[in-house]
Amino acid sequence: MTAPDLKQRRPNRRDALALLGAATALPATAMAQDAPTPAPPLPRLGEELTPFGAIKAGNRTRVIPPWTGGLIKPPRGYTPGRHSPDPFIEDGRWITVGPADVERYKIRLSAGLQALLAKYPTTFEIPVFPCRRSAAAPQRVYDASLENATRANLGENGLVLSGVRVGVPFPIPANGVQAMWNHLLRWRGTAISHTSQTVLPGGDGKFADRLHQEDFSFPYAAGEAGTPLLYRRTTLKPDDQAGTTLLTQATLNPIQAGFRAWLRTGERGRVVPAPDFLYDTNDPATDGIATADMFDMFSGPLDRFDFTLISRREMYVPYNAYRLNTPSLAPHEFLWYGHPNPQFLRYEMHRVWIVDARLKPNFNHKLPDRTYYLDEDSWQIVMAEHYNGKGELQRYAEAHNVAHWQVPAFVPAIEFVYDLTGDRYAARGIDNLQRPPVFDKPLKPEAFTPDSLIRRGRRD
Repeated sequence: MTAPDLKQRRPNRRDALALLGAATALPATAMAQDAPTPAPPLPRLGEELTPFGAIKAGNRTRVIPPWTGGLIKPPRGYTPGRHSPDPFIEDGRWITVGPADVERYKIRLSAGLQALLAKYPTTFEIPVFPCRRSAAAPQRVYDASLENATRANLGENGLVLSGVRVGVPFPIPANGVQAMWNHLLRWRGTAISHTSQTVLPGGDGKFADRLHQEDFSFPYAAGEAGTPLLYRRTTLKPDDQAGTTLLTQATLNPIQAGFRAWLRTGERGRVVPAPDFLYDTNDPATDGIATADMFDMFSGPLDRFDFTLISRREMYVPYNAYRLNTPSLAPHEFLWYGHPNPQFLRYEMHRVWIVDARLKPNFNHKLPDRTYYLDEDSWQIVMAEHYNGKGELQRYAEAHNVAHWQVPAFVPAIEFVYDLTGDRYAARGIDNLQRPPVFDKPLKPEAFTPDSLIRRGRRD
């Protein structure tokens, strides 16, 4: 396919939004205030809705089953200390969506998936499996979410969050900003530590491969006030970058205490503030394929975009990615040039909240328009589309998640970020060849400060 053909066939933002807006939205309680009088009774949290605000019932065609609490028991064959076996290994493929099927299934496909089918018509396909609503959280998190629904408060144009604790702040979101806060504060345990690979497949069959030690601490999830996320990423390989460490500190009140970041280059480099590791700054770990605010599908402050809640829709989304997370499966065995091997992918029909993001006036960003798709059962962003100023789709990201029953939590096993202007993509978070993630191990706040890097540099 030539570059002009690709540009012509790649979905543009106007057409994508027209399709999303034309679709019949599922019950979205946030929009009930616009209903004519008398309005029907609203679904209630903990009854018709889960504590996270998802619709408990299945859909009309029974493709989406009722929510029964998610995956909270070990699958058959589980061995402590090892990656979980696939609890749904006996599921057969339901349908396969190829380039010739786009018109038939268009209402279920994100613009990003349509773009991949158009760009790789002979090698990419979408394998759709039965829907398994495996996302789960502890009861205390559900209880806190029910309480948050009555006390959460947003000030300073949606930038400052208060009155919340532990759980999802807005189980019944009234707008796009509230939905995005739900993603930022979604439950992932109180801490995660793991060793992961970031891989960039090349056209020559070679892989640019980086190995990182990643530590996430979620003080908010542990019941502490003010800080939703502390993050530390240390490069282990390649050797010439070993010891390079990025620290970030997020906040619930960026007006009072803004997002902060620090960088140390190498084991003995100077520790310098990195306040510009935000927004459209390139993430060096992905060679510029992803920007800083694409980390974790979306991260950082909400101040530069207007977020609009469009609807809740039934769509084909990446889910239960146990095939991708198979132990001892090396990246070169499932990462092809341009895209991963579809035989290792799993998509399911789930209900997702759709949020449109547009850059505010007087701000700059390389990718000023976005569309986010948030899983209703977990508030994890599962797909994201990033458009340039001309409305052309430039980047497409997917989070392929698995349910960790022992926490329980639903977190990405791998994230893909595709550069649709070329044949590049980044696969990050891969830990198949490493030990599985360690959840809820206490991580000291001091480990996420610049002083910790200075002390380590002197010691080494």
